[in-house]
Amino acid sequence: MEIHVAFIGPYDLVDEVIAVAKSFPTITLLPYGYKDVEETAGLVYQCKNEVDVLLFAGPIPYHLAREQVEEGKPMIFLPHNGTSLYRVFFQLLRENRYKEGHLRFSIDILRQEEIEERLEELDIRIEKMYVKEFQLGQTTDDMMKFHYELWMNRKVNAVLTCMNSVHKQLVHLGVPCYRIIPTKTSIQECLQLAELEGKSVQLSDTQLAIVIISVDSFAQKSGSSEYELQRKKLAVQQILIDYSEETQALMNWSDRDEITFVTTFGVIERTTHNFSYYPLLDQIVNQLNLTASIGIGLGKTANEAELKAREALQKARLGGGRSCYIVMQDGNVLGLLGNEKVIGYCVRSDDPQRLQLARQAGLSVGTINRLISYFQSHGNSKVTASELATGFGITIRSARRILSRLEQSDMAVVIGEEQPVSRGRPRQLYQLKPSLFTKSGNENDFS
Repeated sequence: MEIHVAFIGPYDLVDEVIAVAKSFPTITLLPYGYKDVEETAGLVYQCKNEVDVLLFAGPIPYHLAREQVEEGKPMIFLPHNGTSLYRVFFQLLRENRYKEGHLRFSIDILRQEEIEERLEELDIRIEKMYVKEFQLGQTTDDMMKFHYELWMNRKVNAVLTCMNSVHKQLVHLGVPCYRIIPTKTSIQECLQLAELEGKSVQLSDTQLAIVIISVDSFAQKSGSSEYELQRKKLAVQQILIDYSEETQALMNWSDRDEITFVTTFGVIERTTHNFSYYPLLDQIVNQLNLTASIGIGLGKTANEAELKAREALQKARLGGGRSCYIVMQDGNVLGLLGNEKVIGYCVRSDDPQRLQLARQAGLSVGTINRLISYFQSHGNSKVTASELATGFGITIRSARRILSRLEQSDMAVVIGEEQPVSRGRPRQLYQLKPSLFTKSGNENDFS
């Protein structure tokens, strides 16, 4: 299993990282060196689609690159921690710049507590220390100005920096500046992490995923000509062919207007933006104004993935379409309800509080998990049966049954009525009691 890792950092650090990477037979390191950290975004653009993991020389290039990289791509940076200071303090001592109690220096990126700990460990007493800790949005100019002003005002007699470009500029100006670089141990630890992240990405791409799309709007409708229906069908076909080509998935269109894709976990994770939004659903439902239900199943085998996809499709259909449900391999369920709203829940639980609630209400623990997730995502504990049916993707009759059981078990109370816009009897408005939302700290599900 070959893992491609891009290292993005200053040229003088590239050789050291390459040398350490030779002890990792599964890693192929692709070096992308720069003279100035501002080149990071361009280098990331060149390599992000060619590698499994991105490794950066520090927190500043890492944060400069974050907007360039899609969600799900592993990104790691070499830490500038206290252990990197040992080499610098030894250099100060060797050059006789350190005099007991008279050292005044400025330093960047590292946390003050870390620096103080290392000084204490080495029994180094200083006169004064000025620290500019790393913060988002900082630039090389900010760091340069911080150090140079202190030097010009004679407040420091040495500068310690983690930034290559700052180091070069200060040395050129005649400032006694020392560069803090990651230790070999730090580089090894980061490469080990990159190896693990790369393996995780590659293994996720081997888990099977099956997508089943059911389009309900191709049946002949009054007022719709056969030509109009065929145009819509061709438009859907084009969208699905493009999606199949983009994701390299196998596609099959059955006679009953069901489209099946066979792909991998990694593809689904990427195309749903880490299980938060499915653009394919938006294209079919909103752009073409069709009613479609999508079910996605994940599993180790094609049979397991298809069974879960059928289960997910049924959940989407019960809600009247226009939604997508995902049933994960471990039984967790995610509903992508459109407008980037997500409801997630687990069909199992070992939380004693939730098990007790399920027994008390005569409902499954999966339904209890789903209720909690639904109301937490909406930020409101008031609901009608119609709203619950839409949110859960179930019939109104089933929603009424759930709310009735909650009321009978004293977990919900009717607080009012809502008159529908069309004719019909008023809808009862339920308020769920706070006890339903109490969650123990060890619960491990999507809600």
